[in-house]
Amino acid sequence: MRIFADHCVHTDVVEALRKIGVEVERAIEKGLEKSPDEEIFNYILKTSQIFLTFDKDFGNIIRFDIKNSKGVVIVYTEKMMNPQIIKTVINFFQKIKEKDLKGKLFIVEPKETRVWSG
Repeated sequence: MRIFADHCVHTDVVEALRKIGVEVERAIEKGLEKSPDEEIFNYILKTSQIFLTFDKDFGNIIRFDIKNSKGVVIVYTEKMMNPQIIKTVINFFQKIKEKDLKGKLFIVEPKETRVWSG
């Protein structure tokens, strides 16, 4: 599984994913940390990566071509402390198969996950 982590995804979340064997590329590693959302999204489409972000703007199904993506995962972090964010993200990616992410938008919260599949 290849994931592109947006600039807002904490370093310790990325490191935890890498510890469980997930290949994670970070926006900052590609010089995209200050890029517009459209540029980030086009990059994940071009590189065929699953997109992990905490930015709710990427949930705009009109603005972003989620159906042609490898999957978009937005984690709602407002009510979580960092250890819970890490646990929530790790649990999500350990339970889901890569093929089940394709073309879908996932809104992940500690107690529920919502899915848009067009």
